[in-house]
Amino acid sequence: MTGRTVPDGRAGRASVVLVNTLGRHSLWPADLDTPAGWPVVYGPASRARCLDFIDRASTRHPAAAATAA
Repeated sequence: MTGRTVPDGRAGRASVVLVNTLGRHSLWPADLDTPAGWPVVYGPASRARCLDFIDRASTRHPAAAATAA
């Protein structure tokens, strides 16, 4: 998980993973309302666990990851 930084004040904040209809994932603060069309698929959990989930999901579905890039 290199290259990912945490803005000040967010290191201990719980997160969730959202996914849209195209299969694109988003890391989202657990204490905020989620945007329409982005259901929660994982969490709440630590930021690191959520990023691990996204990495695993991208590995299982490489076509979705390629279109997200």
